[in-house]
Amino acid sequence: MDDLNVSSFVLGSLETNVYIVSSKSAKKAFIIDLPAEFKSVLNYINKENLEISFILITHAHFDHIGGLNLLDLPFYLHRKDLPLLYDPNLNGSSFFDEEISIKKEPIFYDSSLHFLDYTIEVIHTPGHTPGSVSLKLNNWLFTGDTLFYDTIGRTDIPLASYDELLNSINKKILTLPKSTIIYPGHGKDTTLERELKYNPFLKA
Repeated sequence: MDDLNVSSFVLGSLETNVYIVSSKSAKKAFIIDLPAEFKSVLNYINKENLEISFILITHAHFDHIGGLNLLDLPFYLHRKDLPLLYDPNLNGSSFFDEEISIKKEPIFYDSSLHFLDYTIEVIHTPGHTPGSVSLKLNNWLFTGDTLFYDTIGRTDIPLASYDELLNSINKKILTLPKSTIIYPGHGKDTTLERELKYNPFLKA
C-alpha cells in the first residue's frame, strides 16, 4: 500500500467527501463519488498528471453523483440504486431546487474489481439507500453515507431503512479488523476501533 495515496476533497453544499486513490509510481487513479462542484478535483488531477481509470459511486444521492454527466469516464454503481440515478425525487436533488438526472449508463458492481494489482472488495451495505456499498481496499474502507465518525447514515429519506442500515453495519462492517480506517462520505475519517468505542449507534 506504500505506493497508494488517498487525497480527499470536501465539495458542494452538503460538504461531500470526494476521494482520489492514486498510484505514485503508475500515475493512475480512481475517484470515489463526484458532486457537480469538482473543479478542485480536476486541478489536482492535472497538477499530479494522473490518469483516471474510473469513478466508484458509493450510492446515488445527488451530492455523490452530480458530476457524472460532466466527465467522460466509466463509473460503477450498485444495480439497486439505478432508479435514484435518473429520478431527482429519489436522489434528493429536487428537495434542493435542483433536477439532477444522470444520462449515462453505469457499470454494475460485481463482488470485486481491480485497480492495477490491487483488488477492491465491494461490500453491499444497504440502509441509507438500497444500493449503498462500502469499498474495501486493503485496510481502507470507504463507507459512503453508511458509517461516519460518531454516527450513521440518515434513514428518514425515501427508500432508506434504519433496521437494514444497522444490519449492514453489524454484519458486514463490524466484522472487519478493528484497525480498518474508515473514509466516510461526509465528515472526518476514523477507525473501526474508535467507532466501536465511541459511536453511540454501535453500542449494545
